[in-house]
Amino acid sequence: MSTLRGTAVSPGIAVGRALVVERDAVPVFRLNLAPEKIPAEIGRLEAALEVSREQLRAIKERLSREVGAPHAYIFDAHLLMLDDPLLRARAVEIVQQQLVNAEWALRTVSEELHGLFDEFSDEYLRERSSDLDDVIGRVQLNLRGAPGAPSLERLPGPFVLVASDLSPSEAAELDWDRVLAVATDMGSSTYHTAIIARSLRIPAVVGLKDATRQTPAGSLVVVDGTRGEVVVEPSASILDGFRRDQETYRREDERLCSTRELPSRTQDGVDVRLVANVEFPEEAATAQLYGAEGIGLFRSEYLLGRDPRWPSEDQQLDVYRRLIEQMHPHAVTVRTWDVGREALGTVGPSGPNPAMGERALRLLRRSPDPFRVQLRALLRAGEHGPIRIMFPFVAGVGDLRLALSLLDEAREELRRENVAFREDVPVGVNLEVPSAAVVVDLLVTEVDFFSVGTNDLIQYLLAVDRTDPRVSALYEPLHPAVLRTLARIAAVAREHDRPLSLCGEMAGQPVEAVLLVGLGYRELSMAPSAIPRVKAAVRAVREDEARRLAERCLSLGTREETVRFVREELPEAAGPAGPVQ
Repeated sequence: MSTLRGTAVSPGIAVGRALVVERDAVPVFRLNLAPEKIPAEIGRLEAALEVSREQLRAIKERLSREVGAPHAYIFDAHLLMLDDPLLRARAVEIVQQQLVNAEWALRTVSEELHGLFDEFSDEYLRERSSDLDDVIGRVQLNLRGAPGAPSLERLPGPFVLVASDLSPSEAAELDWDRVLAVATDMGSSTYHTAIIARSLRIPAVVGLKDATRQTPAGSLVVVDGTRGEVVVEPSASILDGFRRDQETYRREDERLCSTRELPSRTQDGVDVRLVANVEFPEEAATAQLYGAEGIGLFRSEYLLGRDPRWPSEDQQLDVYRRLIEQMHPHAVTVRTWDVGREALGTVGPSGPNPAMGERALRLLRRSPDPFRVQLRALLRAGEHGPIRIMFPFVAGVGDLRLALSLLDEAREELRRENVAFREDVPVGVNLEVPSAAVVVDLLVTEVDFFSVGTNDLIQYLLAVDRTDPRVSALYEPLHPAVLRTLARIAAVAREHDRPLSLCGEMAGQPVEAVLLVGLGYRELSMAPSAIPRVKAAVRAVREDEARRLAERCLSLGTREETVRFVREELPEAAGPAGPVQ
């Protein structure tokens, strides 16, 4: 038995067999196979090798015709690598001896051969390791394309997913119905995968550093997403303890869910609207289960997936319409494309720091058409019920006016085409860039509502990359600078009578939610599963008491002082949610 400790990001306890995913050119699973399945697995490997050989021969012949034989010699070396016993025979041997799948055998062979290349003294020979990556990567892709091949979209059974990392596109396509829990080497509480896990009520622990190395494929694993622990091959007594905790958590979750019909109202009668952050349209049902009063953030990037084509206007309209109908009579807020340059296909990556590069509205100047199509679809969706348009990554008035001018163009196009749409769809800004927070008094007259995106606002305000495990502990929602910034935004919104919500992960923490109510926030948007606990915290306090606590926190100098103060003043609110962040 071994115990790994990381960051608890999605509460609950799950027990199951581990499916280990290593990050390569494509995600690679390590699966334990029954002896009787080995011949078929070797057949899969041989077929992928043969397809790869034919592809390399075709490439060589085409290059010989088009640019001359001397330039095609490199593929002779690739073909020789493909048939080398150190690759081919060794991969078959690993499948047979270790009873593992072909993908994992190839990955093992790759590591062994890279070790050999590293020992060469000749620099030219060492550099040939890139050719090896090319050859093995090709075989892996051909294995992945074979019928019945395991993939993130087609998990071979219910598993605890153990991975180094999952990209947003991988997380979007993951077969979540077969995921019992998630454990990753990297990540933080605001990591994309963590956000999805919370939304789907799947226990998750991230930042484990080397879980993929310490968790044998197929081993029994317990993931405790409340304490931040992963236990590999637990003893019988330890497993029994987790089973009891699992049942206790289940009963508590049922108790809290039974409050879904109760109002989210403080003891002195102040209503606080609790709405849901949604990644996929299917989550609308989960949001309703937990009593969400609408969708405060629909991340429309789900519609992109890994498809190189932008979704059509009608495809988008269908998704937005379904969301509106599912959440009726409550409103749905859709965030426009928050993507980087890579989404445009031909312009290359967003730079060394994509989160602060050319993304979201900054792409309007380069490629307005995808945004125009989305705005047309959103305006048309307004015919079916209450919907709001929210622009992300606005840095100031100039960015916002550019987006609003494109919205005016979309309206004018629809009028000329006699297409039915709603003229007065409310338009707002997701305040997540510090510069926008500074000039919020200038933005307030340009929009119908504000929503504060604390996930990005905190990391930019504190200069902390929330996805970097080396500094993610410095990501502090209760930092004085964060609380003071949030207080000023609330004051400006209140002065100008603008609706204000907060849609970051901070909203889903009961203690933080109480402080936000004290700061003047009356709409909080969070993962659906967080709603019952936040509702319980809101119902347990008076608004005037929450205001007193918030005002006191604004006078404190450090995050540590704030945490200590709120733990003393709000012990009951801190309890169900675990430690104050």
